[in-house]
Amino acid sequence: MKVYLYTYNYEKIKEEGYKSLAMFDKNSEHCKNILRTHRHSAKSENLDDILAYLEKTFDGRLRSICVVAEIAPIEDYKHPYLNHLVHYADVLSFDLEQLIKEGLIEAIYCKDIRKTILTDPNFENIYKINSIEEIDLTPCNWKLCGTEKYIPYSPWATIKHYFLVLTKGFIPPEYITLEVDNSKKRAIEA
Repeated sequence: MKVYLYTYNYEKIKEEGYKSLAMFDKNSEHCKNILRTHRHSAKSENLDDILAYLEKTFDGRLRSICVVAEIAPIEDYKHPYLNHLVHYADVLSFDLEQLIKEGLIEAIYCKDIRKTILTDPNFENIYKINSIEEIDLTPCNWKLCGTEKYIPYSPWATIKHYFLVLTKGFIPPEYITLEVDNSKKRAIEA
């Protein structure tokens, strides 16, 4: 079973592997930028508070990476962030069974806040997946992100996604496949 993630850093990833937040210096701009995306949920601007919040949501969250079970169709989306991601980010894949077999994953969690974001944006609705068979392969409604009630939120408020808690905090390059290469489009855009 393949799982996917979107990135703008494939050139670096193919050399170093895909790193979780735990692998970065917490004082680096990269780490600070990632942490700032969680300010609302952590109810704090302080980076140490955000780190503490993330780690208490589930054991190993700082060593986790987010993946989806499918690639979004290439079309235009009303949600600006999703639209840019689909058209300009690269898509990487991992063979989930292989990662589990090789001991690179110690746990899997699901985040599905479609039912809660509108009533309680502070509730993340994260739950543990006990086996690979529990991963929902029902096609996502990617257009839902662009509906009036969801557009103020991140696309990840409407797209069910999974956290892979990585045993060592990263996935080595040999386990990573480039599925979609949008580097030429990004170069033209720049």
